Amino acid sequence: MPLHLIPNEQLLLESIPDPEAELWGWERFAHTINGYEVMGGFEPCADLANRGTPSTLTELRCCLFFEARRERHSGGVSTNLEWIRELLRAIRQKVQTGDLD
Repeated sequence: MPLHLIPNEQLLLESIPDPEAELWGWERFAHTINGYEVMGGFEPCADLANRGTPSTLTELRCCLFFEARRERHSGGVSTNLEWIRELLRAIRQKVQTGDLD
C-alpha cells in the first residue's frame, strides 16, 4: 500500500477511523506515517509495537503502522483487532486534546 504521509499537526479527527465502528480503512490511515523511518528502522518499530507501550501520538501511529505491515505480511493471521481499536482510540484522544507530541 502506498504511503500518503500526514504530519501529526495536520491530522483531522474525522480522518481517523472510528474504533467503535467497522474497521474499514484502518490500514490506509496506518500508512499516513512511515513508522520504519520515524523509529529508525524495522527493529525499533517492531520493538515498540511488540512491547505495546506507546505513549506519544507518534509512537501510537508507528505501532498502528507496524500492525498494518504485520497484517499484510501474515495474511491477516496475526491481526489483533482489539489492539488496533485501542491504538485508534488513543490516537483519536491525542488529536482531540491537541496532544500532538
